[in-house]
Amino acid sequence: MTTVVAPIRTVVDRPTFVGLAARELRRLVVNPVFLFGVVMVVVSEGLGPDPGVVEIDTANPYTAIFLGGFGMMATYWQTRSMRHSEPVVGVTPTSLPARTAALCTLAVVPLLCSVPALFAFLHWFPIGEPLYGAFSPSARMAVLIGQFVLPSLGGPLLGVALGRWVRFPGAAFVVFLLFYGWVSLVTILSMSHADSTFVAVLRLFAPFAFFTFTGDTGGELTTWRGSPWFFLGWQLALCAIAVLVALLRGTEGQVRLRIVRALSVVLVVAAVLLGLAATGGFTHPVVAE
Repeated sequence: MTTVVAPIRTVVDRPTFVGLAARELRRLVVNPVFLFGVVMVVVSEGLGPDPGVVEIDTANPYTAIFLGGFGMMATYWQTRSMRHSEPVVGVTPTSLPARTAALCTLAVVPLLCSVPALFAFLHWFPIGEPLYGAFSPSARMAVLIGQFVLPSLGGPLLGVALGRWVRFPGAAFVVFLLFYGWVSLVTILSMSHADSTFVAVLRLFAPFAFFTFTGDTGGELTTWRGSPWFFLGWQLALCAIAVLVALLRGTEGQVRLRIVRALSVVLVVAAVLLGLAATGGFTHPVVAE
């Protein structure tokens, strides 16, 4: 992460950054889209488990959808509307990358909201339950972090990047639908091609992934290929890419060169981590007996 932090330090003046970040955080916590996402997470995680749950992945996408997906839409629209902050920004002139860095701090809020959601989920589904498949206890925890915490961080960061580069008002909603459709498509492919390395790459080529499957009528629990730990690394790399792409807007000279270099490094690391995520873990699907 030092590859990402170094370029940020070159565009941020600390006192001004703190003021901007505090203002934008206050705007986010009253954003109706974000508040709706929080309410839906409270409802989905607070009502208790569905007695018909036969494997963990049928019960845990809601935090990623409502904190990650709706958080992305909230930060996108807030980034596009930052012009309303110009009267305050104008008092202490700041660069566009500095304002972008302040906007990136918004991701801290849904990230923090995802933590109690994760603990609530663990209350209903303890880590030792057989619903998690054949993974070890530590790998099961990695699965949950990758499905609760990191999507809640990456979604809002992507919203900032989209807000800096895309002018179409509904861009974040379109991206949300594309992600939802992609995850659904590659999950369906995995059901019929569970042994395929290529399909495993497709399934993990996303900010969110499922790792178990039982079918619509229950039956044997299948644990799919892939390393949950390397998938966490892939997700963190995606978060870093979103930050660097957002910071590119409005930079020039040596600062832009440093960001481009950092982005190149992170892209290579992301590709390696994706490969390791797809080829690591189990070498073939494991079916519970």
